[in-house]
Amino acid sequence: MKKAVSWRVFTSFGLFIAFVMMLVSGLILYISPHGRVANWTDWRVIGLTRRGWLNQHTLFGFAFFILSFFHLFIINWKAFLCYLKSKSGEGLKYPGELLAVVILALFFGIGTYLNIQPFSTVIKFGNAISDSWGR
Repeated sequence: MKKAVSWRVFTSFGLFIAFVMMLVSGLILYISPHGRVANWTDWRVIGLTRRGWLNQHTLFGFAFFILSFFHLFIINWKAFLCYLKSKSGEGLKYPGELLAVVILALFFGIGTYLNIQPFSTVIKFGNAISDSWGR
């Protein structure tokens, strides 16, 4: 008798593949030329144009979101609820770590928005690589 589909395994593999594709496409988009230059030069990596990589990045991002939702709220709902109940019952054990992560996330977001160091260097480096394709 054939075994039924293991949705837990399917979701885990799907999340891994979506993560890898978003990582690869994100890196390629980071170094890709700007849209006009990419179109004029017919720029391609592994057979895909810049627009193709943007589409891959977007669709695998949606797949990651859907599979994450399925993973958390369908497959692991009971475990997730038990975890929340146990943690809310004993209180927040690591408020310092939570605060540090929130502050770090705000620092990254605001620093990038305000274009300050070291975030501006990362952006400028990517832009320099993108601009070099037009030369």
